[in-house]
Amino acid sequence: MTKSSYPPPIRKLDPRKDLLAIADLIELCFAESLDQSGRDYIRQLRQVAKDASSFWIGISTNHLYAPREGFVWEEGGKIIGNLSIFPFQTSQGVEYLIANVAVHPDFRRRGIARLLTECALDSIRERGGRRAWLNVRADNQAAYSLYRQLDFSERLRRTHWQYRPSSNAFPKCPSQPIRNPSTSVQIRRRTRSEWELQKRWLLATYPQEYHWHLDFHLDGFAPGFFAWLRGFLNDLRYQHFSILKNQHLIGVATLQSSAREGQVLWVACHPQWEDEALQAFLSHYFNLQAVRGKISLDYPAQRAAPVLQEFGFTPVQTLVWMQRSLTQTELI
Repeated sequence: MTKSSYPPPIRKLDPRKDLLAIADLIELCFAESLDQSGRDYIRQLRQVAKDASSFWIGISTNHLYAPREGFVWEEGGKIIGNLSIFPFQTSQGVEYLIANVAVHPDFRRRGIARLLTECALDSIRERGGRRAWLNVRADNQAAYSLYRQLDFSERLRRTHWQYRPSSNAFPKCPSQPIRNPSTSVQIRRRTRSEWELQKRWLLATYPQEYHWHLDFHLDGFAPGFFAWLRGFLNDLRYQHFSILKNQHLIGVATLQSSAREGQVLWVACHPQWEDEALQAFLSHYFNLQAVRGKISLDYPAQRAAPVLQEFGFTPVQTLVWMQRSLTQTELI
């Protein structure tokens, strides 16, 4: 489809005037599935829209809270459809995320989401983009089918897990151990010599084309003063726990803490020992101290799920990440 054939209701996003309407539309469309991070996103959109001084959007935020590019569908002066485009840097160059695809419930089944997505793909091609990404909830079969029809291919599924102490049934007193982990598995602080193996496992679990949108800073995991300094300047603190089986490293668990995000758990394991390593670390950690705040974990869907649920983690949502390769010849 050429741009001239798009219907008049489609126009480019104007962030200076559209963000409040977009925030309202996203909240309306996804009210039933919004978690805390989704509500925070909407609140941040409204804050940026109201604060003109922060408008070079993204400068004052840690994530891609407010879009600068995208398309809206407007009828009668009201935005009833929205799509945002976010460029991001990968090791292979700039790629693009299509996000915030929302259509007002009263205007669905008119092909609005499809037309907005096709318009976005054309726009990405014209600026030389080679790949477009998007994600969809695993339980949203209608959206998944639409994107498959538009030649997006599934690349990976990720589950966002969350632990909250109030919902956890396990005791939090070291005198009442949760379970007795295998005597062949030990937990200790990570050593400098174990960093390279941890790095390899981290990148296998959080690949470069995926982790760009997470609060994941690989350099901050490295041992040494400069990594500590980066963390200090970014209000990030790291605790690294090595997991050994018969004296051989089988995993490293990292707790990343900040006043902004709370605690985030990053898991890097040998694939053969993933469940045992995670079970041993969680047994150790929950017996070691009383856990007062929430802990978040982003992890490949289905992997280690029984272990995580055993220790009180709850799956918040599973997202399917999809990718489409783009070529200039498609425009002809």
